[in-house]
Amino acid sequence: MCARRATLAEAVELPLHDGRLLVVCKDDRSLDVLDLRRGESVGTVISSGDSPHEVAASMDGAVGYLPIYGDSPVGAPGTDGRAIDVIDLVRVARVATERIDFASRPHLPQLGPDGLLYVSTELDESISVFDPETMRPVTRLGTGAAQSHMFAFAPDGATMAVANVTPGTVSVIDLKSGSLRGIVEVAASINRITFDSVGRFVFTADQGSARLAVVDTHTLGVADWIDLPAIGFGSALTPNARHLVIALRRASQIAIVDLRSRTVVAAIDVPAHPQAIVIHPSGRYAYSACDASNLVVEVDLEDARVRRVIPTGRNPDGIAWARSPT
Repeated sequence: MCARRATLAEAVELPLHDGRLLVVCKDDRSLDVLDLRRGESVGTVISSGDSPHEVAASMDGAVGYLPIYGDSPVGAPGTDGRAIDVIDLVRVARVATERIDFASRPHLPQLGPDGLLYVSTELDESISVFDPETMRPVTRLGTGAAQSHMFAFAPDGATMAVANVTPGTVSVIDLKSGSLRGIVEVAASINRITFDSVGRFVFTADQGSARLAVVDTHTLGVADWIDLPAIGFGSALTPNARHLVIALRRASQIAIVDLRSRTVVAAIDVPAHPQAIVIHPSGRYAYSACDASNLVVEVDLEDARVRRVIPTGRNPDGIAWARSPT
């Protein structure tokens, strides 16, 4: 067991259950804040509009950012969100709603390596950038494609890769110049996306076949495919960068992929429909919101088993780890 732990987890000066999980519950239009030590909710915030999907937290865990997407699936008719809720995570309360001046369906928020807030604004085929302190817009990065739903940063902050859902493409953006370097054709449909530790390859799951694309952001092509037991969805890299943890949504499993051999080394049965994957900074546990089960599952990556489940609101989707605020 000790030898296996050395390959799956990286020692970090952080208690195993330190922090919180922020979980977006779409059908309740809410954000659940879960305390990991207690394994329960410490508060719920009702959003300002229909169906928020994703959430991000400030580095100190004091502030959350919750874009308001709208009431429709990707690419379908419906309301077009144009706002971002700002959440006080100390008091667990919504303190502001910042309006976007164009119909955008804002989806994924992330704090970038430069400290700015990046939000996918898919109707505009762009990633919008805000000052997180004032929430004033800074710039917009064009993706050159529709349905720019999810994105990831290279570890060195030089490159962004954007997953465009039904175009099935990945847009590669140079963050220093703000220019679009190119668009890579991957599959008929993709969704979530994860960078490797070097900043060259990104991983995104084909939504029509049980395989994971390895996209080379330097050559702008698909470098390889990794076979999966079932169709993949959200994924995350372990802190030691040796494994990719991926949700097999339709199979109700979470798989561990060895990136050296590019093979699946474990597939763990979990409650129905895991979505995004978040890995605790300690590297020991992976978390996923299971939307059909109205809970978050905690998977022990060392023992390859479900350790516990935590109830949430209805239809949990986006999930983020946050420090416990002081």
